[in-house]
Amino acid sequence: MADLQKVLAIPGAYAAGEFTDTGELVAYVGSISLQTAKMAAKMCAANKMMGKMQASGWTDYTGKDGFEPCNGFAVSGPDNSALVYGNVGLFVRNKDTDFDRAFAALATL
Repeated sequence: MADLQKVLAIPGAYAAGEFTDTGELVAYVGSISLQTAKMAAKMCAANKMMGKMQASGWTDYTGKDGFEPCNGFAVSGPDNSALVYGNVGLFVRNKDTDFDRAFAALATL
């Protein structure tokens, strides 16, 4: 199990969760409800699969390297973002978060 408290300590972070490739919630910490965490786990898994499919498609279409592996991604709104790396999602307030630092921390889990 990932050390979710480690990434929750990043400035701007308010929740973190671990999920399976099928979208089941493994664990979560932070200021969101269990229902929200379960929905977020499904969203993270679905977007991760879409990213992998797109990376594979672009690799095949262009014949170029560099699209794979798709290890992480962000889904951003005007105020908040979900940063996903592997099977961990970190939910942050955009104005308070250094995305590079957050992804570097996620990569260590």
